[in-house]
Amino acid sequence: MARIRGYALLETLLASMILAAGLVSVASIFSTVIGINIRNQQRTTATLLLYDKMEQLRSRPSPVGGGLELANPAAGFSEYIRISADGTILFDNSPSSATYIRLWQVVDTKPQVATVVVFARFVPHPPIEFARATTLR
Repeated sequence: MARIRGYALLETLLASMILAAGLVSVASIFSTVIGINIRNQQRTTATLLLYDKMEQLRSRPSPVGGGLELANPAAGFSEYIRISADGTILFDNSPSSATYIRLWQVVDTKPQVATVVVFARFVPHPPIEFARATTLR
C-alpha cells in the first residue's frame, strides 16, 4: 500500500512539470504574436505613408533629384515622421524623434521616374526599410 501512495505523488509532480512546460510554450507564442502584430502595424503604416507620397508626386510637379540613401538624405527629398496617439501624421525636423523616415528620388527621364522608400525605426536598432515603390510620372 505504501508504494501506491508514492506513485500518486510522482504522477502529480510529473503532471505539474508537463503543465508548466505547456504554459511556458503558450506564453512564448503570445509574445511572438504580439511582436508580429506590432511589426504588421508598422508595415501597414509605412505602406500608407508610401502611397501618400506617391500620390503627391503624381499629382503635382516635383523637382528632379533626391536620393534613397538613409545615411545621406538629400535636402528637400526626405521627411521625418511620427504618428500621434490619435493617428495624426506629424512631421519632425529631428531624425532622432521620428518613427518613420521617408525618402524619395525623381529621375529626369522621359517619362520621369519617382521612387519612394519608407524606413521604420526600432530603438535602439538601426532603421529598417519597410516599403519601396517606383512610379512613372
